[in-house]
Amino acid sequence: MPRLVTSYNFGSSKENENPELTRQLSDVYTRIAIEVNLRVSRLVLTGGDPPANNEVNRNFEIGDLAVRTDTDDAWIMTSRTTDEAVTWTQIN
Repeated sequence: MPRLVTSYNFGSSKENENPELTRQLSDVYTRIAIEVNLRVSRLVLTGGDPPANNEVNRNFEIGDLAVRTDTDDAWIMTSRTTDEAVTWTQIN
C-alpha cells in the first residue's frame, strides 16, 4: 500500500473562508495518514509459526499474511475471536 503524505493542502481559498475548519480537517487527515502508514499487513517470522494467542496479533487484520523465512511457509489470518486470539491458516 502506498504511504499517505501526513499533511494536506486544502487550498488558500478554503483556508481564508474558514481557517478553523481547515485546521481541523488538516489535523484529522494527518492523524488518519499516520495510522494508515503505521498499519502492518504482513508478519515476517525467522523461526516458529505465527502465534495464535499473542499481543502482536493486535496489529493485524483478517486477510493479512505471515511468512516464515526459514521454511518459506505462509499463513493468512482467517478469523479473530479477541484482539490477541486469532486463527492463522497455512496457505502453502
